[in-house]
Amino acid sequence: MKTKLKLSCLFLAALMLFSLTACGKDNPEPSSTSEGTEQTKPPVEAGSGTTIHTNLWDLTYDEADGWVYEEDDLHDDETSSKIILTLPKEGEDGSIVDAEIRVSVEDPYTFRDYLTSYGFDEYEYAVDQAYDLTPVGGIDCLKAEGNYWGSPCLRYMNRVEGAGATVFMEIIGEYEDERVDKLLSGLTIHLEDTGNEDGPWYWEGEPFSAQPRSVMVGTHTLSSQWLPITDCIITKETFNHAAAVTGDQAYLLVDGELKRYDYDGTSLTFAEDIVLDAEYEDISADTTGTLWLANFMEPLISWKDGAQTASYEGPDHVTMHPSGTWGVSWFSGPECEKITLSGGALKTEPMVFQEVDILSHLLIDDSHIYVCGSAVDGSGHKVFVYDSNGALQMTLADSDGSGLGSITFITQTANGYLALDGNMREVVLWTKDGTYLGEADDGDLFGTDYPWFCGGAKLADGSILAIMTEDRADESAMELVAFKLSGF
Repeated sequence: MKTKLKLSCLFLAALMLFSLTACGKDNPEPSSTSEGTEQTKPPVEAGSGTTIHTNLWDLTYDEADGWVYEEDDLHDDETSSKIILTLPKEGEDGSIVDAEIRVSVEDPYTFRDYLTSYGFDEYEYAVDQAYDLTPVGGIDCLKAEGNYWGSPCLRYMNRVEGAGATVFMEIIGEYEDERVDKLLSGLTIHLEDTGNEDGPWYWEGEPFSAQPRSVMVGTHTLSSQWLPITDCIITKETFNHAAAVTGDQAYLLVDGELKRYDYDGTSLTFAEDIVLDAEYEDISADTTGTLWLANFMEPLISWKDGAQTASYEGPDHVTMHPSGTWGVSWFSGPECEKITLSGGALKTEPMVFQEVDILSHLLIDDSHIYVCGSAVDGSGHKVFVYDSNGALQMTLADSDGSGLGSITFITQTANGYLALDGNMREVVLWTKDGTYLGEADDGDLFGTDYPWFCGGAKLADGSILAIMTEDRADESAMELVAFKLSGF
């Protein structure tokens, strides 16, 4: 039984997206934010309401205003104090407002994710002090208006570095109700300055690097060569990136945006950002040099020589055959569609992969359709290899026929098949007849610590461009990194 575990993309899809593509800013010392100014709104008078005492804050509120909470809505320990109060709707289900107050002594990384998730720039916040602050509970906070699953939402947040604490408040619903301001005016946050100093920001940190490595798998010597990306790519998105290669040009989909890089065999040098009308997750390159981009709820488009050349409404996620004349539209179930392009029109026909229960990824090469997903018989995650008509040719699994982790890239090689297993962080090899050969661990082969294998693309010399996300050793950022993989 394999012991490595990784959250799958189905559980990570709720993560917020943000990407910064420059590491070359100067390294000034970030200015500290205010850690305790007086409230501008008068607090609730002592004795006029109910007071909740926690380790990190006190809250006095008026029960007559209608605020309620359940026992499970209050959590309090030495490092975290949190409550969710609700204003219920009278005589019906639901609430007018849900108000969460949370103060946690923790690493700064959750707060930095909050910044980018809610529309703030880390550099402008920490160095330029570009944002107005609003005092809440004795802490000067950033204020962000937005929505939460369609409901209006107001958030207050900040980092109190000396105490090593993050302050976060989220008011969902009718946050302009006067009872919300009254509630927050009764909040007093208590944090002790312990002299904590947070770790480096992305512009202060040490970019990822790696040395060439080799690992024996069966009779094959797999070799990796780190490909520096200029400038390095900083991202908050763990897994949702993709790559395609045409000649000496590599195209990376980063957080839904398309970037072109010059590839010289040893590095990837930024060439241009390609502006698209939507965010895309899927990218395929055909033999004519045309790129195909798709995403659920977005049109399938083709792009070549600096311009969009076609657009087709209707498909979901799409992977195209290298000929560029047909592909497969897929989502999460076995009922897919084969799409054929002819005379500027898109034709569809059903294509059902009956051996598959939940489909997580689909790839196509010259001879095969690879469907990566859980088996309908409950035997785990496998790669089902079909011909272009949807007839099953073989099933690729682990050494004992059991499931794999989560395959994010697979291709046929001169000697069999190679796959990137994102959950297990392994490069897996099979023979031409589908016999399992073995796997190489990410740390042994790439020198990485805990990456997510996002995907890959075949290079002109038959080697593989493998892309993955990896946290820097100093935790200053997560980078999208690239390797050339050969020896199979």
